[in-house]
Amino acid sequence: MFGKRPDGRLVKTHSGLYLLVPHIMPDRHDSMNMTEFYLDMDQLDEIVRIAKEETGVVYSYLEILVCIIQRILYLRPELNRFVVNKRIYQRNLIQYSMVVQRSLRPGAESNETSIKVNFEGTESLSQVKEKLDEVIKEAKGSLNDTDKLTTTLAKIPHFIMRFVVNMLKWLDKHGMLPRSVMDAEPFHTSFFITDLKSVKCTSIYHHVYDFGTTGLFFSTGMEKCQPYFKKGSDEVYYKRVMPVKFVSDERFCDGFYFARSLNEMLKMLKRPEELLKPLTPRPLTKEEEKIKRKEDKYQAKIKAKKEKAKLKAEKKANKANKKNK
Repeated sequence: MFGKRPDGRLVKTHSGLYLLVPHIMPDRHDSMNMTEFYLDMDQLDEIVRIAKEETGVVYSYLEILVCIIQRILYLRPELNRFVVNKRIYQRNLIQYSMVVQRSLRPGAESNETSIKVNFEGTESLSQVKEKLDEVIKEAKGSLNDTDKLTTTLAKIPHFIMRFVVNMLKWLDKHGMLPRSVMDAEPFHTSFFITDLKSVKCTSIYHHVYDFGTTGLFFSTGMEKCQPYFKKGSDEVYYKRVMPVKFVSDERFCDGFYFARSLNEMLKMLKRPEELLKPLTPRPLTKEEEKIKRKEDKYQAKIKAKKEKAKLKAEKKANKANKKNK
């Protein structure tokens, strides 16, 4: 309330025009910009090859893309902003959301869930993979916070559901939505990726949600051969590429900033050795240091809570096994 939120801090130093833009385009669906770019498959394969030679680990294209995006959000922080209630906020964390299939078996129950991963923005490719593997394994092994939240909401009678959802939207609009709810659902996040290449589908222009704070949405598709002209000649050659469609909320930074950021992303593909090691953190401002201390304390509390719940579940399982014996 009054410009304060648990997931971000109010931006006051932006130009006057961009402080007016959210009033002109109050809804996220009203301010969507869409584009498509291509990732060079030879460059992606080269990163996979070099990483395998140096570490013995095989990385997926999705892991490489996530690594690049979380870095670009760290290096170009205006991308990690969002608009709520006609105000622009700088996000406290770099967060990534995606939908995970628990099983590819046809007819599997409760097959789909979503995950959310927190990044510092300085992680190496191996650290990104480690975080993703940990969260995906947890999501596939048991019900996560998202499942628990959706299961609870699903029990609400239909005629009350509209009131509950509108109440959640109102609380979010005024900065009063509990942090626990934000952490449990995927819509309050820096960026979302739908990896349609993994299910052999073409990429799509996915909308950015009006609920929550998602401002960047990426969609990968099946690879294809794209024709290019050789520089300075009429000769055509073909290159294997992976199409990535990108939808953004244009209200929190200008088009030139977006364009430069996309170009920087593509340049990172040409420097695979840099992705294999962590970035050197930049100096934090006093405000950022304060936020980081608060966030570290909060994450430690959440981790301790999860460990306690895990031990409790293990004791319960052991007790049940003894009883069955």
